[in-house]
Amino acid sequence: MSYFAGKTILLTGACGGLGQEFSKQLLEQGALLILTDIKFGPDSAQDHPSRGRILSKISADLSTREGVEVLLAEVKKTTPCPDIIINNAGIAHVGLFGEQPLDRWDKLMHVNLYAPMRICQYFLPDMKLRAQGHIVNISSIAGLVPLPGAAPYTASKYGLTGFSDAIREEYGRYGISVSSVHPFFTRTAILQSERFGTAIRNEPPWFLTESPESVVKEALLGIAAQQDYILPGVAAKAIDIIRRLNPRLISMIGRNMLQ
Repeated sequence: MSYFAGKTILLTGACGGLGQEFSKQLLEQGALLILTDIKFGPDSAQDHPSRGRILSKISADLSTREGVEVLLAEVKKTTPCPDIIINNAGIAHVGLFGEQPLDRWDKLMHVNLYAPMRICQYFLPDMKLRAQGHIVNISSIAGLVPLPGAAPYTASKYGLTGFSDAIREEYGRYGISVSSVHPFFTRTAILQSERFGTAIRNEPPWFLTESPESVVKEALLGIAAQQDYILPGVAAKAIDIIRRLNPRLISMIGRNMLQ
């Protein structure tokens, strides 16, 4: 039986490229999904012919504390506590840090880091009481190596990685698993993120990017195995090895991304 079969799963960012693929593959494995995004279109996150089903779709803006509180209250109407939480929602933009508008990177930090922290803080006490649960934080390879031209994004993903490490140490003894997922560039809308100020190199070549399907498939295998760190795709694994063996080479690659 699939690790996800019959489990209630809260998935944020459900309408994005990875979010839709997570929904599809989780439903195929029999999961019961609570989906959330800033808004759902008429054809977004539809039920798939599968063993699982969608319990609810919640429109919530995770860039504000009030929006997260709306989400949490709505989730409680469906379940006291999800079995698995996948913090997938994320945004990005590109440009030298001094040229990025403060309101944009402030919003980014709220969506990418503060919202997952608030969601986890809300549900971890219940997971602890029942001695069961799984937190999955979708970080990035930018949560392991710096991404020049995306300093706020890098900060949010480093923060999410460190947060995952800390709560894993705190709650592992209570039967709660914590996984962080670190994909490389993936062919989703985030590659066309807004740009500010000084030109930064265009999106990476196609052959260096991963498909959402392959990233999610490998991520779910790692989650089911309750791995701490999941590096889906050849590029992510290669960069992780390089950063361990030759950090200076990582720095040279990063600088080459700036025009």
